[in-house]
Amino acid sequence: MDFATDDIYRLGGSQRAKLQYHILAQRFPLVHVDEQDKDDLEAFAARSGTEAAQLWLARMRWPQGHEKMVTFGQNIGVPGNVKGLWCYKADLDAVRAVYTGCPMLWELWAAPILDYLTGQREARTASPPEVIQTVMRLLYYQNGLYLTVPGDVRRAIVKWAYQYLKDGAAPFPFVGNMGSDSYRFTIDFQRDTALKDNRVIHDDMAQYNREANAEKAARRTAKRFADLTGDRWMTAELHAQGFTDRNIKTFCKYGLIRKRYQGHYERISK
Repeated sequence: MDFATDDIYRLGGSQRAKLQYHILAQRFPLVHVDEQDKDDLEAFAARSGTEAAQLWLARMRWPQGHEKMVTFGQNIGVPGNVKGLWCYKADLDAVRAVYTGCPMLWELWAAPILDYLTGQREARTASPPEVIQTVMRLLYYQNGLYLTVPGDVRRAIVKWAYQYLKDGAAPFPFVGNMGSDSYRFTIDFQRDTALKDNRVIHDDMAQYNREANAEKAARRTAKRFADLTGDRWMTAELHAQGFTDRNIKTFCKYGLIRKRYQGHYERISK
């Protein structure tokens, strides 16, 4: 996808990708992904410690993230360097995206990161790589605001975070005004984007995928349900048999079990 404005580089790579997935989802139907497939995709990504797998896992957590990745691929992006550090809010609907800059102090933005790292340093329950992943999430997004972070700034903060975990005293590497301006720009999905649109082929493929996935989901659910023992359970008992909340939801959806009341289920006799 091509964008008509260089303002797209005010956004970081992840947010550019998120915008592309959002635009494509307005134009094309999404492939259905059943709950078990979602579990499998997340488990596959979680087992790998690679940066690519962590990126996939983060994208699955976007609204309809599994469906978007399966429909359009997992590697969408707009290559290119960011214009600079920018704090902003994003408002997206079906036809446009509006981005509005927000002046920000480093002391305000760093406070939640410092609080989190202090708690983790005292608790010692998570591994340093896991802690750094959360630090990055806090760096890029807080309280409805996003931050575009150039590579040199990101590297300095990662280096500081590891040091702070060790000594609890390393000062945050940046202070004062970020230099983020209040600039605002709009991307109109029809006017400001270019995409080769072969709708007939896509609709045929989407219909085929919907039908194939529906059959696959039914077969997989029946196979998984065959492992369930007993006739009545509490949620914890279903978990103890190895079933996830998604499994339980799927069993209810297919009329295999039903909720008696909160946290209690029973088998539906055929």
